[in-house]
Amino acid sequence: MSALHFVVGEPCNNGCRGCLWTRRLDFVEPVRLPLREDLSGRGVRLAGREPTLRTDLAAVVRALRRAGASAVEVETNGRMLAYPRYVRALREAGVSRFAIKLFANDAAEWDAHTRVPGSYEQTLRGIEVTRRLAPRIQLAATLVPRRDRGAGLHDLVECARRLGFEQARVELRLAKLDLSALQPLASDVRALRERPPLGMRVDVAAV
Repeated sequence: MSALHFVVGEPCNNGCRGCLWTRRLDFVEPVRLPLREDLSGRGVRLAGREPTLRTDLAAVVRALRRAGASAVEVETNGRMLAYPRYVRALREAGVSRFAIKLFANDAAEWDAHTRVPGSYEQTLRGIEVTRRLAPRIQLAATLVPRRDRGAGLHDLVECARRLGFEQARVELRLAKLDLSALQPLASDVRALRERPPLGMRVDVAAV
């Protein structure tokens, strides 16, 4: 989606080591109500440390739709989606896509990264609830490879495949990688592009 980006908020219910949003919050425009933008025909991506912690998120989505947004994507860790009432509220407000961040290929490494015991299981529950209650909302995996065990490119792509995602967006945060990691990562990206997982579309972007 060719999208306008807005920051929704700074709080987060995870405590990820080296949060990738630490330096980005000052560079993406915050969303404020009432909206003043004309969004006719534009897609919108709402992000931040964790957009779903904003208590008026449904109102923000409705305002974006009234302003003409053709689609509204929410980038999230997926934990709040475990609550059916919340998913219904965002569905009715007009969310068209959730981009769910995947942190590792197993529960132990995932929870170690987020520093929240049970966050892996809660995100999986959120994915299941969304698929059941809002099947028209697209689900995409957001993957940010790291050098940690279980969080390399192959690991995260396998996690997305195992969880049944049909779309994945790989974000290469080059500023967070040391030079020794770039060559093997480049080889992994080439291999992924040449042999994508069966039944899954994978897009790669350097940010």
